[in-house]
Amino acid sequence: MLRLIPIFAILYWNPYFSLSVNAVKAAELFENHGEEESTVKNSQNNLPDLCAIDPLPQPLVIYNGPESVLLKSHVKADFLGTVKPEIEIFQKTCEVDEACFSSNLASNESDNQLEVFRLKQKLNDFNYGLEYRYVGKNLSDANDYKKKTETETNVDLKNDQQGVEIWGEKKIGSIGLKTFFSRFWDNVDRDPSHTQILTNKYGLEMKYKMHSLPINFSFSHSREESEDTIKPDSSDYQGKQKESYGGSLYYFGGKAFTMTASSKYSYSQELFDTNENTEIFWHRISSSIRPASNLILTPTLSFGEYRYGYGERKENPSASLSVNYRQIFNVVDLSLKGGYSQTRNTEGSQDAEELDTSVGLSWDAKDLFFSKISYSLELGYDQYTDKICHNSSYKELSTSFKLEFNL
Repeated sequence: MLRLIPIFAILYWNPYFSLSVNAVKAAELFENHGEEESTVKNSQNNLPDLCAIDPLPQPLVIYNGPESVLLKSHVKADFLGTVKPEIEIFQKTCEVDEACFSSNLASNESDNQLEVFRLKQKLNDFNYGLEYRYVGKNLSDANDYKKKTETETNVDLKNDQQGVEIWGEKKIGSIGLKTFFSRFWDNVDRDPSHTQILTNKYGLEMKYKMHSLPINFSFSHSREESEDTIKPDSSDYQGKQKESYGGSLYYFGGKAFTMTASSKYSYSQELFDTNENTEIFWHRISSSIRPASNLILTPTLSFGEYRYGYGERKENPSASLSVNYRQIFNVVDLSLKGGYSQTRNTEGSQDAEELDTSVGLSWDAKDLFFSKISYSLELGYDQYTDKICHNSSYKELSTSFKLEFNL
């Protein structure tokens, strides 16, 4: 991890990059964040101004939606012949022809911003890296952007969040080890009328691959500590500790059959009230079955149990099945999805059932005016039944049609 320190020092003076004074301010922000300071919009210093100076390539457009553009820059650097990091930068809502990433954005625009700076270094069998990200208050489809930016941090991407994670991993024979430390907080604008939670999380992950059998085993342990850095008078929150253990078993039987079984246990406790604790047990088994080259069945079973310190227990069993049948008559793709889940507790205040189903068709067509044109149609039916509060029950029928074409 100590190698990360000279990397940023080299980045500051290396002639291939230009980091403004905002980089120093951003570092001071992380260091002195717990101290008292006036309420200032941190969105003005989200990401250091990283301007391209040849031979830095132009950013790539990896997503161009109706309301936003997501840009990516990927750089392979070489410092002193030994340190060769890969740098990836993602930024949302920038001009396509802009040659640099500027963090000097208006505060109202920063509410739906997404900025990610990732540095990775491979050194023989040891890999390490760092990721910084800023997520605005009103960013929509956070899970979708998580996939687009390929983030692998141990803290989920969510709105109104800022932080950094450092990790290192090494492979020893058939065993892979990874350790990480993350520091994230919400309420990044430090609004004194709202609570701000600073969370530190660290842990260890281990993966073992058996050569004699097509089986992989993984185990993880993490510890999470959170505390208030801004506590309004109306808030009683003080802090929380959480410890998690997880294990999974993956079986690969070729393209025809794969199976994953996993279990997770976590324990959380309020720092100033030992009676406020929660235990969570979560078990899941899923498989992928391919009886034919164009047919895939994916059944999944899961069971969650929540035990609270004051004696209550909640159970959440669920089951789902998806069927994907491609190229029917060499024209149409068919997809069927169905899921059922229950939520019940021992106190009798929760007793609900949920059913989600959908069927989809998609096909390609030839047209004289377009090089490619495709259609997709999806019908869905959802039903929620609340046996305690009947007014919350509902039935919903939905349909959607999508047209895609290339000029």
